[in-house]
Amino acid sequence: MTGSYCTALQDVVHFRFSTVQAYKLDKASRHLSRLGGPDAPGSADLSIHYAFDLKNYLTTAQLSQLSAFIDGKVCAIEFSSMLPLRTDPVPDSLPPIDELAHAPETIYLASRHQVLLGLVGYRSFAFDIDNDAKQLRLVANFKGGGERPLVHEAPHQPAELSSHAGVCLGPHTEPPYNCSVVAEGGHSPAPSALILTARWNPQGEPTRLTPMRPVIAKLNGLEALALSSRSYRFSRSECFIKDDSPPPAASSILQFDGHFGYTLRYSTYRYSLDNHAVPHAKKALHTLRRLITQVEACTYTLDSSSALLINNSQALHGRDIIQDNRRLLIRLFAYSPQTEPLVLHSDPLVVRG
Repeated sequence: MTGSYCTALQDVVHFRFSTVQAYKLDKASRHLSRLGGPDAPGSADLSIHYAFDLKNYLTTAQLSQLSAFIDGKVCAIEFSSMLPLRTDPVPDSLPPIDELAHAPETIYLASRHQVLLGLVGYRSFAFDIDNDAKQLRLVANFKGGGERPLVHEAPHQPAELSSHAGVCLGPHTEPPYNCSVVAEGGHSPAPSALILTARWNPQGEPTRLTPMRPVIAKLNGLEALALSSRSYRFSRSECFIKDDSPPPAASSILQFDGHFGYTLRYSTYRYSLDNHAVPHAKKALHTLRRLITQVEACTYTLDSSSALLINNSQALHGRDIIQDNRRLLIRLFAYSPQTEPLVLHSDPLVVRG
């Protein structure tokens, strides 16, 4: 890509498990999955216990990699060399979503996510208005829009812009976009992080990651200040529960944060300029969009032996249109210890969206 740059080497760390470490992680994940996985009471505390125990087997270099993520020095960790699923052939077509959500293999991978999150001190959670308030989240083409139509997909019917469809999703952070760290206006913050793995990925379709610290560094002071003003509007995700609440109020894209320096909330397909925004805000949004197009996204091909942990306030992620409708990713959202959501249920953790 002409004029592009990729910052993977300095913004993303590659964390490789040894054989002994992988077996320790596998044993913990299997125990958690037998208890019901992330949506079972007690799973969160037990996953923290297992993460603490696993740290005793990590090298100094591996602990430094975890610290780099905790301190905001890198925006993602690529975990690899974990034990793959032992027997889990790719089906001829994707089973129904409810069947997939309750499959032992799915719960195992989600349970493993919980332990990996525990290594950086993060805790998985669910929003009350999304995904039936469940922590375990499936990313696959259930609603059409992929390269090949689903069996029951209506011709020319627009597919929703969500992880439950097969459409291309441009660079974005996960919603909601009201705030990033402390609850505001009755809304809990956006996820601090998300973690992904693939149960099935027959064609090796990649997840794209755009580290944003170099992009933010290219903004001038006035542009950064404008992006921190309430000059932008976002549309709600189609997967959120629909209600009679008014459209979201204007919000900022950048927000100061005492821990990481800043947090970012942005989507290439959900953000627009507020009608009352000043010209500086319009120019700043244009500059941000231009800088993002100049970034060569880093690509990660996931399988059941790898996972990608992404700081949702420091990086954008996305994907191309889904080519093989059997592709299935397992995902959890997580909060950092500094985050203050509106807690509705503590175990498992459910927050107001």
